[in-house]
Amino acid sequence: MRRFKKSISNAKRCVYDSITFDSKLERDRYIWLVQAVKGGMISQLKLQVPFELIPTQPKGENKIPSICKTVNIRKTQYFSDFVYLRHSDMKWVINDVKGRTMEVYKLKLKLVILNYCSGQGFTFLETYKDTKRNNFLEL
Repeated sequence: MRRFKKSISNAKRCVYDSITFDSKLERDRYIWLVQAVKGGMISQLKLQVPFELIPTQPKGENKIPSICKTVNIRKTQYFSDFVYLRHSDMKWVINDVKGRTMEVYKLKLKLVILNYCSGQGFTFLETYKDTKRNNFLEL
């Protein structure tokens, strides 16, 4: 059996329906969204959709070994857990399941909202499942 690398947030990776999820919470959300597809509330459910935040750019004369050792600086992407079309308002939803938020996530989230949710037809939904903020069953 293959051992998974331990994540920073102590989430346990798991496999369901031959799909590997980063956490049990993400897997549970997927199961719930599949039921929502069957119920006709959402459609076109996609997993791990990449969103380009910063395109590839030439390094030029700059010497920046901390972020690139080649001619170009690599693009920065955000991978959403789920993307689907919500039928109630016909909007695309970028859905991310969170147990714990890191600083790099907060920065990428701001860029996603700036680039894709401000007039681009997307809306962003963070899904939590804890005692303080439980919106797990929201679409």
